[in-house]
Amino acid sequence: MLISYYLSVWLHIICAAFWIGGMMVLPLVLIPGIKNNPEKRQVMMITGMKFRFYGYIVFALLLLTGITNMYFRGIHFSWEFFTSSRYGKLVTLKVILFVIMMLAALTHDLFLGRKAADKMDEHDRIQIRRVARWTGRVLLLVSFAMVYIGVLLSRGG
Repeated sequence: MLISYYLSVWLHIICAAFWIGGMMVLPLVLIPGIKNNPEKRQVMMITGMKFRFYGYIVFALLLLTGITNMYFRGIHFSWEFFTSSRYGKLVTLKVILFVIMMLAALTHDLFLGRKAADKMDEHDRIQIRRVARWTGRVLLLVSFAMVYIGVLLSRGG
Protein backbone atom coordinates (compact mmCIF):
# COMPACT_ATOMS: atom_id res chain seq x y z
CA MET A 1 0.00 0.00 0.00
CA LEU A 2 0.99 3.58 -0.48
CA ILE A 3 2.48 5.66 2.33
CA SER A 4 -0.40 8.10 1.85
CA TYR A 5 -2.87 5.34 2.76
CA TYR A 6 -1.03 4.61 6.00
CA LEU A 7 -0.83 8.32 6.81
CA SER A 8 -4.56 8.67 6.19
CA VAL A 9 -5.35 5.69 8.46
CA TRP A 10 -2.97 7.08 11.10
CA LEU A 11 -4.65 10.51 11.00
CA HIS A 12 -8.09 8.86 11.15
CA ILE A 13 -7.09 6.96 14.31
CA ILE A 14 -5.49 10.05 15.90
CA CYS A 15 -8.67 12.07 15.24
CA ALA A 16 -10.90 9.35 16.69
CA ALA A 17 -8.67 9.16 19.77
CA PHE A 18 -8.81 12.95 20.17
CA TRP A 19 -12.60 12.98 19.90
CA ILE A 20 -13.26 10.12 22.30
CA GLY A 21 -10.47 11.11 24.67
CA GLY A 22 -11.81 14.65 24.89
CA MET A 23 -15.31 13.41 25.62
CA MET A 24 -14.00 11.18 28.39
CA VAL A 25 -11.71 13.79 29.97
CA LEU A 26 -14.56 16.21 30.62
CA PRO A 27 -16.76 14.00 32.85
CA LEU A 28 -14.00 11.81 34.30
CA VAL A 29 -11.25 14.36 34.98
CA LEU A 30 -12.30 17.99 34.53
CA ILE A 31 -15.68 18.01 36.28
CA PRO A 32 -14.46 16.10 39.38
CA GLY A 33 -11.31 18.24 39.40
CA ILE A 34 -13.23 21.53 39.55
CA LYS A 35 -16.15 20.28 41.64
CA ASN A 36 -15.61 22.81 44.44
CA ASN A 37 -14.26 25.61 42.27
CA PRO A 38 -16.45 28.74 42.46
CA GLU A 39 -15.71 29.37 38.77
CA LYS A 40 -16.82 25.85 37.78
CA ARG A 41 -19.42 26.99 35.24
CA GLN A 42 -17.03 29.40 33.54
CA VAL A 43 -14.24 26.80 33.37
CA MET A 44 -16.69 24.29 31.84
CA MET A 45 -17.88 26.82 29.26
CA ILE A 46 -14.37 27.85 28.22
CA THR A 47 -13.23 24.22 28.01
CA GLY A 48 -16.35 23.23 26.07
CA MET A 49 -15.91 26.07 23.58
CA LYS A 50 -12.26 25.16 23.03
CA PHE A 51 -13.12 21.48 22.56
CA ARG A 52 -15.94 22.43 20.18
CA PHE A 53 -13.54 24.37 17.95
CA TYR A 54 -11.11 21.47 17.64
CA GLY A 55 -13.92 18.93 17.62
CA TYR A 56 -15.37 20.26 14.37
CA ILE A 57 -11.92 20.25 12.77
CA VAL A 58 -11.61 16.61 13.87
CA PHE A 59 -15.08 15.82 12.43
CA ALA A 60 -14.02 17.20 9.07
CA LEU A 61 -10.75 15.24 9.17
CA LEU A 62 -12.57 12.03 10.15
CA LEU A 63 -14.93 12.40 7.20
CA LEU A 64 -12.10 13.22 4.79
CA THR A 65 -9.78 10.44 5.98
CA GLY A 66 -12.64 7.92 6.10
CA ILE A 67 -13.44 8.56 2.43
CA THR A 68 -9.73 8.62 1.56
CA ASN A 69 -9.13 5.30 3.33
CA MET A 70 -11.89 3.65 1.32
CA TYR A 71 -10.53 5.13 -1.91
CA PHE A 72 -7.05 3.76 -1.18
CA ARG A 73 -8.55 0.34 -0.45
CA GLY A 74 -10.03 0.36 -3.95
CA ILE A 75 -13.65 0.51 -2.90
CA HIS A 76 -16.01 1.77 -5.60
CA PHE A 77 -19.00 3.62 -4.26
CA SER A 78 -22.22 2.27 -5.71
CA TRP A 79 -25.69 1.46 -4.48
CA GLU A 80 -24.86 -2.22 -4.85
CA PHE A 81 -21.75 -1.85 -2.67
CA PHE A 82 -23.67 -0.15 0.14
CA THR A 83 -26.59 -2.59 0.09
CA SER A 84 -25.23 -5.97 -1.00
CA SER A 85 -21.98 -6.70 0.77
CA ARG A 86 -21.49 -7.03 4.51
CA TYR A 87 -18.60 -4.58 4.25
CA GLY A 88 -20.83 -2.07 2.44
CA LYS A 89 -23.57 -2.45 5.05
CA LEU A 90 -21.06 -1.77 7.82
CA VAL A 91 -19.86 1.34 5.96
CA THR A 92 -23.50 2.43 5.59
CA LEU A 93 -24.06 1.94 9.32
CA LYS A 94 -20.90 3.90 10.12
CA VAL A 95 -22.03 6.77 7.87
CA ILE A 96 -25.47 6.80 9.52
CA LEU A 97 -23.85 6.88 12.97
CA PHE A 98 -21.55 9.70 11.80
CA VAL A 99 -24.59 11.74 10.72
CA ILE A 100 -26.32 11.01 14.05
CA MET A 101 -23.15 12.05 15.87
CA MET A 102 -22.94 15.30 13.89
CA LEU A 103 -26.61 16.11 14.53
CA ALA A 104 -26.26 15.34 18.24
CA ALA A 105 -23.12 17.48 18.48
CA LEU A 106 -24.81 20.37 16.68
CA THR A 107 -27.87 20.04 18.91
CA HIS A 108 -25.65 19.97 21.97
CA ASP A 109 -23.63 22.98 20.82
CA LEU A 110 -26.30 25.17 19.24
CA PHE A 111 -29.43 24.50 21.27
CA LEU A 112 -28.14 23.33 24.64
CA GLY A 113 -25.21 25.72 24.79
CA ARG A 114 -24.51 28.66 27.03
CA LYS A 115 -26.72 31.17 25.22
CA ALA A 116 -29.76 28.91 25.47
CA ALA A 117 -29.06 28.13 29.13
CA ASP A 118 -28.55 31.81 29.98
CA LYS A 119 -32.00 32.68 28.63
CA MET A 120 -33.77 30.09 30.77
CA ASP A 121 -35.02 30.26 34.32
CA GLU A 122 -33.42 27.92 36.91
CA HIS A 123 -35.89 25.05 36.35
CA ASP A 124 -35.33 25.14 32.58
CA ARG A 125 -31.55 25.28 33.10
CA ILE A 126 -31.69 22.09 35.16
CA GLN A 127 -33.63 20.40 32.35
CA ILE A 128 -31.14 21.71 29.74
CA ARG A 129 -28.21 20.40 31.80
CA ARG A 130 -29.87 17.00 32.08
CA VAL A 131 -30.49 16.85 28.32
CA ALA A 132 -26.94 18.07 27.64
CA ARG A 133 -25.50 15.32 29.85
CA TRP A 134 -27.54 12.67 28.05
CA THR A 135 -26.58 14.11 24.66
CA GLY A 136 -22.92 13.79 25.68
CA ARG A 137 -23.47 10.19 26.76
CA VAL A 138 -25.18 9.35 23.48
CA LEU A 139 -22.31 10.97 21.58
CA LEU A 140 -19.81 8.86 23.49
CA LEU A 141 -21.75 5.61 22.94
CA VAL A 142 -22.17 6.34 19.22
CA SER A 143 -18.45 7.10 19.04
CA PHE A 144 -17.60 3.78 20.68
CA ALA A 145 -19.90 1.99 18.22
CA MET A 146 -18.18 3.73 15.32
CA VAL A 147 -14.75 2.65 16.58
CA TYR A 148 -15.98 -0.94 16.85
CA ILE A 149 -17.32 -0.81 13.29
CA GLY A 150 -13.98 0.68 12.20
CA VAL A 151 -12.19 -2.31 13.74
CA LEU A 152 -14.55 -4.69 11.91
CA LEU A 153 -13.95 -2.86 8.64
CA SER A 154 -10.18 -2.85 9.05
CA ARG A 155 -10.28 -6.58 9.68
CA GLY A 156 -12.30 -7.29 6.54
CA GLY A 157 -15.85 -6.73 7.77
